[in-house]
Amino acid sequence: MRSLLLLPLLLAACAPASTTTRVFPDVALTLPAPAGADTVRVIVMGDQGKGGAVQDAVARAMRAMCRDLGCDLGLGMGDNFYPKAPPDARSPLFRDRFAALYGEIGVPFLMAAGNHDESWVQGGDGADPAGLESELGYARLDPQWVMPAHFYRAAWADLLQVFVVDTSPLASYLPNRDPVFRPGGPFERAQRDWLRGALAGSAARWNVVVGHHPLLNNGLHGSAGSYTYGRLLPWAGGEPVRALYRDAACGRADVIAAGHDHTLQVFPADNAACPGTRLIVSGAAGEVTGPGPGRTPSEFQAMNTPGFFWMSFTRDALTLRAFTVDAAGVPTQAYASVTRKP
Repeated sequence: MRSLLLLPLLLAACAPASTTTRVFPDVALTLPAPAGADTVRVIVMGDQGKGGAVQDAVARAMRAMCRDLGCDLGLGMGDNFYPKAPPDARSPLFRDRFAALYGEIGVPFLMAAGNHDESWVQGGDGADPAGLESELGYARLDPQWVMPAHFYRAAWADLLQVFVVDTSPLASYLPNRDPVFRPGGPFERAQRDWLRGALAGSAARWNVVVGHHPLLNNGLHGSAGSYTYGRLLPWAGGEPVRALYRDAACGRADVIAAGHDHTLQVFPADNAACPGTRLIVSGAAGEVTGPGPGRTPSEFQAMNTPGFFWMSFTRDALTLRAFTVDAAGVPTQAYASVTRKP
């Protein structure tokens, strides 16, 4: 039995290097902001694709908050489906776990890939980028689901620019099925260079990076560079994720938003790991977990409870709110902060 479990690792490790040149272009979208837009309100969910009572309750609460506070844009942190992505773009799972729950909100959602979306041998191994094809295909069928590529950027006038990255190949539990996507390979280099250059060239007032795996995390999955699976699988510790954020985004982005850990967390912009950038974890929209061994100072943590974030950007300020959600889908504001920009 043990040899059977090791077989996928051996096959992946011995796979021939890709002989095809892969090009990862700069995919830049312009979102439908009204002329002279001076505010954009953003709803933030993560790890929502479980189906069942928790996802339904959080979706109901998100719809209520968008009616009350207003929403112009949504962000999805990845793990859009469990245990893995649907086999094709016309699967009813897209209706059941996305359109039927969030369609009423009526805004585009910028979707990131999670490790479950790129499953290969078992759900969540993050080792097959081809697993994302159905989600990329669904983006061509439903304009509310925005996912044109593994990584891309989208601008809301000159007020906000969002940079969506794919961290799953950088922390997969198995060596990636496609050698191009393995750590140190063409995908990692192209994405890092793209993110650094795109952030440096951004003229937006606010810049937000969205990726599935967090840089800092006091929950069960741990922080980048020391993810829990890395104790057994050295390549799964997330050091390439840490390098991506630190080399390309820290001090350049105002916010890095992630999921993966099924909790809600906020780390201040003066954190030692990523000075100048506020870090949030929003992974509690479909399943919840408790605290881990991490003790990094945070502004806010909510473990073992479903929830989501809401952000409002104006020319002068970022307002960030966290909402926890009860079993009936009733949201309660658990955290709020305002960050001023000179």
